[in-house]
Amino acid sequence: MKVWVAACALFLLRSVLVAQGSAGELALYESQRIVEMPNAGVLPRGGMLVRVLAFEQGGMLLEAVVSPLARLQLGLGYGGTGVIGSNAIGWQGTPAVHLRWRVIEESLAFPAVALGLETLGRGATRGTTFATPAPGAFLALSKQFRWALGGIALHGGIGYGLDLRFNGTSPNAWVGIEQSLGRSVSASIELNPRSLEERMPLLLNVAVRWSVLRGATLEFYVRDVFAHTAPQPIRTLGAEMIAQLSQVLW
Repeated sequence: MKVWVAACALFLLRSVLVAQGSAGELALYESQRIVEMPNAGVLPRGGMLVRVLAFEQGGMLLEAVVSPLARLQLGLGYGGTGVIGSNAIGWQGTPAVHLRWRVIEESLAFPAVALGLETLGRGATRGTTFATPAPGAFLALSKQFRWALGGIALHGGIGYGLDLRFNGTSPNAWVGIEQSLGRSVSASIELNPRSLEERMPLLLNVAVRWSVLRGATLEFYVRDVFAHTAPQPIRTLGAEMIAQLSQVLW
């Protein structure tokens, strides 16, 4: 009996140590975001992604994305505040749209380039403004390199907010770095001014992501590290699951 328990424990430990989600050197899938803003990553053809985030004010967000064709993915997102706890629930109203098409694949000399549309912001709403406005119609670039500390990726993007309900329309730009930390962990840093027209505090966001099982990645974000928009930095927990549709349906 003890031998079986030890064998199961070793199997689970090995599964965790060499897990292939979307973080770390052995990542099976590409990351989709720097921290909160999109990069140029896409799902493989036939892939499906489900992400759940828990954020401030008892908020929760659910995203579901599928890739029916190579380099193309689409999906929906929905969330609200007060979902966790005893406060009244405030749903966002209109479901958010997710559309992303990678128009250029990464090469030795050129980054991957993706065009997309995302109409869901991040975090709680303050009045008629998301803590992090939606990217809207956007263009994102991603380029990977290797150096002494392992794999590193540089990301950036520009967007024009079209989130259907909040924030109106405003151009924005963002940049970030994603560094692999061993086989199954990565850390990211993101700078997001949120608007190039309005004077809003610059957000410095960080994230640690851990591939815990095949296709499954846990995420821990800290938004606004220097607390420009809140008394304290804002913590967010998330879980991402990626699988092939054929595995789910059959």
